[in-house]
Amino acid sequence: MLNFLHAPVPGETPRTRTLYTVAAIVVAIAMFVAALGSGNPSTPLEAKPPAWFDILGNVLAAGIGVLVLVPRTRGFGGVAAAVMMVISMFLNYQIDGVAFFLAALPFNLITLTLGVLLAWRHGRTP
Repeated sequence: MLNFLHAPVPGETPRTRTLYTVAAIVVAIAMFVAALGSGNPSTPLEAKPPAWFDILGNVLAAGIGVLVLVPRTRGFGGVAAAVMMVISMFLNYQIDGVAFFLAALPFNLITLTLGVLLAWRHGRTP
């Protein structure tokens, strides 16, 4: 019944399928965590972007988390997650400062790397 959700990758073994599924779950969790809130709470109010900007980013992050969980959209979700993490790193540095940028950098880099990995793996599907 839900076979339309599965996008098989040619030459994929059960072990690699499991590894990429775990990577997708980690990226989805990271995007859901990112959707819970954004930015440094100690940033001065005048330096923060408008509220609609934060809400839009949080909704996009949640949507990307869903895209990554669905095998048919996993490649696009990986690209979107990678782009979102690059934008996040830029905004963390520009708005929140170097200290917050460095604190969030491991989270951003791990999510970026896994998103690129998913995009590479699932973007090659015919």
